Amino acid sequence: MQFYPEDTPQLFEFDRVLDQVEQRCRNGSSRQLARSIHPIEHKEVLLASLRQVEEFRHTLAHQGYFPDLYFDDFISEAQLLGKAGSVLSEAQFSRIRSASITVNSLLRFLKERQVSFPALLKLCAPIKETKAVVDPIDAIIDAQGQVKSTASDTLMEIRGLLSSQRREADKRFRSFINDLKKRGWLRENEENFYNERRVLAVPSEHKRDIRGIIHGKSDTGRTTFIEPEALVELNNSIAELEQDERSEVLRLLRELTDRLRPHSALILAYHDLLTRFDLLRAKAYFALDIGAILPGISDHPSIRLVGALHPLLFLKNKALGKSVIPLNLELDAEKRILIISGPNAGGKSITLKTVGLLQLMLQSGLLVPVKEGSEMGLFRHLLADIGDSQSIEYALSTYSSRLIRMNHFLRMANNRSLVLIDEFGTGTDPELGGAIAEVVLEEINRRKAFGVFTTHYTNIKLLADRLDGVMNASMLFEPETLQPRYQLIVGQPGSSYTFEVAERIGLPEHVLNRAKKKVQKEKLRLNNLLADLHRQKSALEREVAELERRKQRTDVAGQRFEQLSQQLEERMERDKSKREELRKLAELGRKMQSFAEEWEKSKDKKQVIKKFVGNMTAEKKKKAAEHTPEKVAKRKAALLDRLRKEIRVGSSVRMMKSRQVGIVEEIRKNVVFVSFGNLRASVSLENLELVTDPS
Repeated sequence: MQFYPEDTPQLFEFDRVLDQVEQRCRNGSSRQLARSIHPIEHKEVLLASLRQVEEFRHTLAHQGYFPDLYFDDFISEAQLLGKAGSVLSEAQFSRIRSASITVNSLLRFLKERQVSFPALLKLCAPIKETKAVVDPIDAIIDAQGQVKSTASDTLMEIRGLLSSQRREADKRFRSFINDLKKRGWLRENEENFYNERRVLAVPSEHKRDIRGIIHGKSDTGRTTFIEPEALVELNNSIAELEQDERSEVLRLLRELTDRLRPHSALILAYHDLLTRFDLLRAKAYFALDIGAILPGISDHPSIRLVGALHPLLFLKNKALGKSVIPLNLELDAEKRILIISGPNAGGKSITLKTVGLLQLMLQSGLLVPVKEGSEMGLFRHLLADIGDSQSIEYALSTYSSRLIRMNHFLRMANNRSLVLIDEFGTGTDPELGGAIAEVVLEEINRRKAFGVFTTHYTNIKLLADRLDGVMNASMLFEPETLQPRYQLIVGQPGSSYTFEVAERIGLPEHVLNRAKKKVQKEKLRLNNLLADLHRQKSALEREVAELERRKQRTDVAGQRFEQLSQQLEERMERDKSKREELRKLAELGRKMQSFAEEWEKSKDKKQVIKKFVGNMTAEKKKKAAEHTPEKVAKRKAALLDRLRKEIRVGSSVRMMKSRQVGIVEEIRKNVVFVSFGNLRASVSLENLELVTDPS
């Protein structure tokens, strides 16, 4: 994406958006990468970047698990490893090991979830899971980040001797301390180290009573530090072994460095990948904080914003506990340029800046705060004229500076350009500036560019109404209070409410009347007409809002009615089932009573039983025959056919189960919409009966 002027991203405060992303990074390298975010030229690269952020965001939004990829920066280690003759320290190897384990875990995680993370997995494609880095380090360095004693036979032998001699030195030293304590020749600090030698802290008056090497005195001179003579040789041996240990450790670290040097490119790739993932994480968290998603991406330049928010304004208001009015706006091949008019402080400029900032964010790989249904195309140029552009360097006036910009716009604009101009045409004589603005608008429109312009000029509003591809819009105001509602209305130019505002702040009536006389009658009439239209629109919107509230209340009441009806039907059905059970039990009781009486009277008991069982079986078969699916369907079809003939729109009907009576409003096949007073419900035709006498 090309800009004019070059500081266009700063005009839209894109740098402040990058500040927000940077604050969410956890590493110096990723923070540096965040500062370098800019529009991505190649479409496929951009789409891949957007999908990566969206996959990360989607997981976080749905509280899904994603590995913690925090890492201690190891770029210096990775770079040092690539230099011949270099030797890495134990701590540096530990950082590289940790990074390799983190990357391997990430690769396994993504491969196991390929369906959920295709874009993130593709980002990792150049790196393969391997133990070629971890295993050599684990063979030499332990979990505490120290070279293992088992790393070589020589080191094991040296450390064995060191351990033995240190124990012997401890034993001898403790013996000296106990002896000198009994004599009262020790300071409180029994043991000290002086120039890396183990010494006794002895009162200076007793220094000649102890055989040994004097290494120094305290600042006051009252304490002398003495290494006992009997320990000098042993301490010398320990010092030599410690030097041998350091030499052997250095040799092992050099060998390990040489062994890993062929993998320096892989380790650099580890750093690059983890840095990118930390930046992706920051982008995803920023998206969550501003309610951003990945909109649909159009193959052609276009903008359809549904519920769009200015991210910085949203964060500011969110911190203050305030809301932001969402923006709905659409630019396409048929309606490419939007001319927004209306009074100052009504939201024109923030609307324009929202469009520009969201386009910058999207084409830089950031998700944007819009709702589902939004769709954005990609533009090659972003041309902007916002704010006071007076040039001190060239001693140009504001208007001259703006004309220079317009000249560049006319040279660059084409069907892949997005032109955003605030206060279009201002800065000079209104009549002359308006004329030039008309020609500029016509030329930009002729070049099929897209754009959002804000203006107060009546001639621009009138021109927008005549030009194909250009449409008027305004910011809604409350006419009675002259308070802005920050809501964009497309298709209607706005009034500046100049005289209304002047009257409200108390400008004398005779002054206002004189001013009105100086205004062209046509312009004043147009302004009054626009103000009237806005008043009518505001009144209409209030009525619509009230109707919507009433509808919601009716819908809630209707839902409650349906719930109660359903509960009543279920209860009646349960009662009916219970009554049927009782009837069956009573019938069975009567049959059993009859069977018992016949049993008592009859001499042929077997015949009585056979007759009873035969009767019960025959009755069961008869009931089963009556309830076959074919007969049930036939009875239902006959019932529906009869009801269709009986029930018409306007008929009084009764619900079979709840016994409620209502009026039929509409019939759709086997579903009837019935009005029960102020409530309306849908009822299956088979659950209704015609009421011949509603009273």
